[in-house]
Amino acid sequence: MPVVSKSSSRKLTAIIEPSGDGFVITCPELDLATQGKTEEDAFEDLVSMVIDYAEQYKENFELFSKSPNRSAHLPYIKSIEEFNFNNVRGLFF
Repeated sequence: MPVVSKSSSRKLTAIIEPSGDGFVITCPELDLATQGKTEEDAFEDLVSMVIDYAEQYKENFELFSKSPNRSAHLPYIKSIEEFNFNNVRGLFF
């Protein structure tokens, strides 16, 4: 089993695994998953999904920040905002 040691609690993890004719990618910190034909396609889709989720979180802040399964996402949402949504790729390691 791979072991990942995170250098920052505000960094996001991208776990890419082969699946059928493509790749599945997950971000465990935000409970997000998607897929793509190539690793890069899957990663690009995940980045878009993270941005969309952060925008949705901000729009529904009162609800999401109090939700047991989403309240822990707030530090990551703040990091995404600090990266101005354009450099979200830099939050992944």
